[in-house]
Amino acid sequence: MRDISYRKKQSLKYRRKVIGIRESTKERDCITQVRKNFAYILTPVRHIQSTSEKPQIFVRKSFNTSKRQEKFLFRVKGAFFMARERNMFRVDFCHTLKIGIVWNKDAFSPNKSATLT
Repeated sequence: MRDISYRKKQSLKYRRKVIGIRESTKERDCITQVRKNFAYILTPVRHIQSTSEKPQIFVRKSFNTSKRQEKFLFRVKGAFFMARERNMFRVDFCHTLKIGIVWNKDAFSPNKSATLT
């Protein structure tokens, strides 16, 4: 069974937009939850800065064998500049991908290979 929910928030007053997607999947071997978030904040600027910042990338992966869980997090933060109707804007963004998997007892512990024994 697969459930997908979509969420969109925006504020013209504060120049922000957040888009979120959640997906939940139940299969025979596991239950998977995927979350995707995209956040944007606009700031008016007078001119483009000559030194552009590189995006920051964060990756985290973890296993919990007692609870049979796997977690994965991928996040990118950065900024870029854009022009619209004679105005310059700096757009700060944050993109996040979170994946969580809960395995059934039989599927998480595969048989040992012959090379390990």
